[in-house]
Amino acid sequence: MRRPSPDQAARRRALAAVAGAALLLVVVVLVVGRGGGDEEATSEAPPTTPPATTRPTSTEPPPPSTTTPTGRFLPSLGDGAVVGEGPLRTYRVEVEEGTAVDPEVFADEVEMILSSQWGWTAADGISLQRAAEGVDIVVTLATPPTVDMLCYPLQTQGRVSCAQEQRAIINLDRWLLGAEPSGLDLAAYRRYLISHEVGHTLGHSHVECPAPGEPAPVMMQQTHGIGECSPNPWPVPPETVGG
Repeated sequence: MRRPSPDQAARRRALAAVAGAALLLVVVVLVVGRGGGDEEATSEAPPTTPPATTRPTSTEPPPPSTTTPTGRFLPSLGDGAVVGEGPLRTYRVEVEEGTAVDPEVFADEVEMILSSQWGWTAADGISLQRAAEGVDIVVTLATPPTVDMLCYPLQTQGRVSCAQEQRAIINLDRWLLGAEPSGLDLAAYRRYLISHEVGHTLGHSHVECPAPGEPAPVMMQQTHGIGECSPNPWPVPPETVGG
């Protein structure tokens, strides 16, 4: 085989370098293009590890952890009353073992929120019932690391909650601390948080503030702020129905 001339060898090395640079560029674009995310999330964002949602919930540092992620869940027991009129949707409540939260206490508060006259039964014309098994929806309270795992490929970054399929996954830090950008006190923020994530399981997507001064829609990502809207934790704001 004839040996290439010096000029031919140089051209071949140049072409190889260009091809290598092009391949590297493609790899970089593919890796960078996998970023993104959401908050109390429903959009997909599959990074190589599941670190984060879009933005931090607030600028406050996370509190010292006094809980232990276990991945084991303690269900609440018994059935509740049917609330509302229309098609029935049942839900079960569970708490991750190691959160130091009593499953029955959490379940009672979830049931109170979902049974409200300003909740999804009024907004969607449905009935809701807490049940122990054979349910349509599961409401899970979990430690931040477990939330990150359950929500993946959604990015929750140890700070926020999400909904996956028919599971509303509540971040323990948000349940205990709330979120200052929402403008809600802790009790009201919990109403928002449960209503928002269960709203996803009922088929609702995120919305924006409709107009300055209007109540913030419950499907707005209020953990990050409410813009020019006024604070509101309910699917049906009480002020819009004169109550």
